[in-house]
Amino acid sequence: MPPLRITGESLLQEQILTLETVVAAATDKGEKTRLEEKLQRLRQELSIVQERQALEAREQSLRDDRPTGTLDQLRTLLRGFETTMADAEVRLRALAERRIAVVSARDALASQIASRNLSTGATAERQAEAEDRMFTINEELRALAFEQEATEGEIALVRDADHVRELLKLSETAEEHPSLRSLFDAYNQLKQERKSGSQLAALMSDLDQNLAINQASMEVSRQKLAKFDEELALLEKQTGFFRRDPKIERLMAQQRSQKAALVEVLPKMIRQVEAIQHSKRALAMRQSLDEATKAWQEEKFTQARSAYYLRLRWPAVILVSLVILHFVLAYLVLPVFRKNETLFLSRRLLRYGLILVGTVSVAGFLFDDLTTVAATLGIVSAALVISLQDVFTSIAGWFVITIGGKFGIGDRLEIDGTRGDVLDIELLRTTMLEINAWLGMDQPTGRVIVIPNNFIFKNKVFNFTHGHPFIWGKIDVTVTFATPVASAMSLFKRILEEETADQFADAKQAASKMQRRYGVPDADYVPKIYTHIADSGVTLTLVFVAHYRKFSATRNRINRRLVAELETRRHIQMAYNTFSVLTSAASADGPSAVLGSDLTTPPFARPPN
Repeated sequence: MPPLRITGESLLQEQILTLETVVAAATDKGEKTRLEEKLQRLRQELSIVQERQALEAREQSLRDDRPTGTLDQLRTLLRGFETTMADAEVRLRALAERRIAVVSARDALASQIASRNLSTGATAERQAEAEDRMFTINEELRALAFEQEATEGEIALVRDADHVRELLKLSETAEEHPSLRSLFDAYNQLKQERKSGSQLAALMSDLDQNLAINQASMEVSRQKLAKFDEELALLEKQTGFFRRDPKIERLMAQQRSQKAALVEVLPKMIRQVEAIQHSKRALAMRQSLDEATKAWQEEKFTQARSAYYLRLRWPAVILVSLVILHFVLAYLVLPVFRKNETLFLSRRLLRYGLILVGTVSVAGFLFDDLTTVAATLGIVSAALVISLQDVFTSIAGWFVITIGGKFGIGDRLEIDGTRGDVLDIELLRTTMLEINAWLGMDQPTGRVIVIPNNFIFKNKVFNFTHGHPFIWGKIDVTVTFATPVASAMSLFKRILEEETADQFADAKQAASKMQRRYGVPDADYVPKIYTHIADSGVTLTLVFVAHYRKFSATRNRINRRLVAELETRRHIQMAYNTFSVLTSAASADGPSAVLGSDLTTPPFARPPN
């Protein structure tokens, strides 16, 4: 088309140029006036052609510049829907009223047919006419039912269009902020559209089957109508005014009656087919709208997913940074300031802290409304606390242990009669290496004890190392009443001073730190001996101090020194419980008076009864 228009414009221009030359060369005034009028008309025609071409070029340019995205296609499709909900509902009410009237007529006719069947005067012709009318009414009801379905399809189309308009309005007013919730909503909408598409396809398949059946039935009725005409034409040839045949005339009357009934039914069949086709058109429009909506939802979901993945780069950067920071602090910085047990605990606390920071940071990026998340987590946490009370109490115990700092890894504790060295303090449990137990000395038994952290709220905890690692011990030595107690005390005190001089010196320094920390003086760190009178002598209690890991060794060393010193000092006698057995025997001469009766040689003593 554009080349033809350009060619027409060129021809007009050539004609104008030629005519201008002719006008300029014309000598006849009348002829020149006529040629000038024709030249003016050609110029006007050229101007109109040029304006029209400019408008068409502008329209083509606008058509080319018009966006062709899924959203624009959906809006264009929505602008093509002219049916309103009010009009469709009015038609639906009118069809419902007509159907009620037809149902009433059918019920009345059914009553008449039933009464005629009971009467004996009903002829076969009347009965057949009544049945034909019943068939016609039923076809009318079927036509009304299909028309109602078609109107309901229009209403469903209007509802779908209104729903899509609401979605578009919400999409325009929604914030362009990628979040997990918006991505989830977009996915759910896309999933619903896909489900709706499969349902519409099933409905279209049912309509195709109904349409094929009704069209076949309508075609059969038309063929029967044509056959009725042929049969009537043949029967009319066989009868006339001069040769009347009652049987043929009766047959012709039946054929005319059936033809009239068929002529009355055929428009209703046509209405049924047209109603089904109308339903198909409405359903096809719904499918087109659904396809356009699904394409828009897929594009929207793809954009939301891409935007959300793009947004995830910052949480990924934070997590990678936290991992790098963990390795730098845990393996480069902390070993400079912490050693052994404190290093292990510091690394664990650092890991927990970075996990908490990472969780909060990622949650801040992934969830927009943190208040809603916090409220939800609060409700869930309350339910979990009730159902998992011991677990959360252990977690709270871990916080108390970690923040309180009353004991840590490497400390020796006694909890509910169980003594051990702390190996690890986890979020839910504390692990200890058992000490003493059946050994009766401060040596590991080899068993590992795992205790839930809620013990901090339920049991007494004895810490052997809090403040300083020195603990007190005692050794009880009982001497006889004949032993000079002053000499024994002097000896024992000298032994204590010599064997525990270093421990007492270290303990005094540790006690000064304890006093500075709590402001309360500790004990007087000097060897002490206390006395009390026992049943078998005087008990001297030697009190000493030792490192908790060297307690058994220190006590063993003092005991060995005491035994060695007492062996060289006979005047210091150890007292112990004794008892005497007094017996009486008859005097006799010979060895039996000294050695006792020899019951192994005769005469044997008679054993008591």
